[in-house]
Amino acid sequence: MKIRNILLALLLTVSISCKDDENTDNKENTEQTSSSEDGGTVTDWKDGYITFYGQPSSNESYPYPLPEMEKGYYNVAVGVYFFPDYILGSAYEIKYKDKTIRVVGKDICPDGDNSWFDNTPEGFEFLTGDKALGKVNVKWRETPYYTDKNLVLKIKSGSNNWFLGAFIFNGRYGVKKVELSKDGKKFYEMTPYKYNAFWELQCPFDQYNCDLTVKVTDRYGHVVTGVMKMNKVEDGKTYDLGKNFEY
Repeated sequence: MKIRNILLALLLTVSISCKDDENTDNKENTEQTSSSEDGGTVTDWKDGYITFYGQPSSNESYPYPLPEMEKGYYNVAVGVYFFPDYILGSAYEIKYKDKTIRVVGKDICPDGDNSWFDNTPEGFEFLTGDKALGKVNVKWRETPYYTDKNLVLKIKSGSNNWFLGAFIFNGRYGVKKVELSKDGKKFYEMTPYKYNAFWELQCPFDQYNCDLTVKVTDRYGHVVTGVMKMNKVEDGKTYDLGKNFEY
């Protein structure tokens, strides 16, 4: 009987120990927060507010086309002081009450402060349920733009052999810098146009009717380098840069 009691005590100790270990694991799992659904950098939630504008979203002034509804991304303009370096193409989650939408920053509001998001009417109504609200306080955070596609460069209309304007699409993070090179060694930095998400550069060598190496750097320092096989400058032509920024 004494031996039996000792065995029962040992079994009970092991059982309690296993439960304690299990509870510890559960506690650790509860405290861990995944940075995102696919990895990458996600900032803390911050206070802000949203409005909406009534302008069309299908012309070249709005270079980030509305993705398919089921993907959940909408265009948005950010306050002019939001990014002093005009880092556009960043993605955000905006939360109002129990609802959240995803948006991509596609241009800048000239008079807005650093907590303002100016949405498309569709995005505003989808989030709030009522466009009559006009201005709404929200929570927001920056996230990656979740995509499996490569970075794409699109030639802006008005470009020619001596002047190049370009849009950068599909960046997982906002674009900090775009550089061009004719020989793949000496790079020339393009200038971000202040109120829209395109880049421009007067030709620093003979002409642009040649292959160009493109180097794109995001806001976190990730770099993608690709080659544009280009015999001539063609408005609206797109070039796949071969990969995207790391998450």
